[in-house]
Amino acid sequence: MPRAKGERKLEILKALAQMLEAPKCERITTAALAEKLAVSEAALYRHFASKAQMFEGLIEFIEQSVFTLVQQIVGRDVPEEERPAVDGMRQASRVISLVLQFGERNPGMVRVMVGDAIVFEHERLQARMNQFFDRIESTLRQCLRPAAGA
Repeated sequence: MPRAKGERKLEILKALAQMLEAPKCERITTAALAEKLAVSEAALYRHFASKAQMFEGLIEFIEQSVFTLVQQIVGRDVPEEERPAVDGMRQASRVISLVLQFGERNPGMVRVMVGDAIVFEHERLQARMNQFFDRIESTLRQCLRPAAGA
């Protein structure tokens, strides 16, 4: 039975995330990833041009997962001036809890988020994670702005 489009790509990303959960802090190679999936390295490269692209896939998952929920917490449709200061504090607290819970549920992703897993990879990956945390910080500032003015 043929796989649905993108299914193998998702399997590769899941395997990479699982490997990142291992307590050993070894660098993950494409050879080890291919072995875990019982495929050739060439099969990996049919879906991703590089290992950096695999990590980008994980970063996209992190961003999508976290910011979809952040949008729900913050409620972008409510104008800032209409949000009482208490709501802003509550929203900021919920955003922080969300990020911490995401990390708790996805220990392999934490290694990507803090840069541990991508330290020897392309520098644009670390820059992208820095942007992620800049967005979180910006969201927190926006939530807390009404409380600062009160």
